[in-house]
Amino acid sequence: MAFFNRDIPIVDSSKPEKIMRIVSAITSAALFALITVPPAAFADEGSELYNYFACNNCHGTKGKDPVSKVVPKIGGESSEHIYTEAKKILSGKGDTKESKIMHSAFYSPSNCDSPPTDEQLKTIAMWLSEQ
Repeated sequence: MAFFNRDIPIVDSSKPEKIMRIVSAITSAALFALITVPPAAFADEGSELYNYFACNNCHGTKGKDPVSKVVPKIGGESSEHIYTEAKKILSGKGDTKESKIMHSAFYSPSNCDSPPTDEQLKTIAMWLSEQ
């Protein structure tokens, strides 16, 4: 017994406005799903990247417990601010002694890991902003 009759069209192709409404509804549902999913994905991935790149070694758990007074608390800051500052420091354009130390931590000969990519940095910044 067939689940559906192949001779009966699911959509009446003689009515293009009905086809467009169906396509529009499916597209809207797909876009809504994409828009609502990322925060949870950012949470897990952001946390993992934060720990993988050892940000927690200086900035502490969730960016709120730095190891010294010269290391900023970054948890809860805006993602744009975190991203912009980290990008500046990692590119070697930081002007404080601490930013130069952070830059050298990623670019020293003893470090085998490369710094985070732009997308990874954005993911970390998004996660930190929610802490």
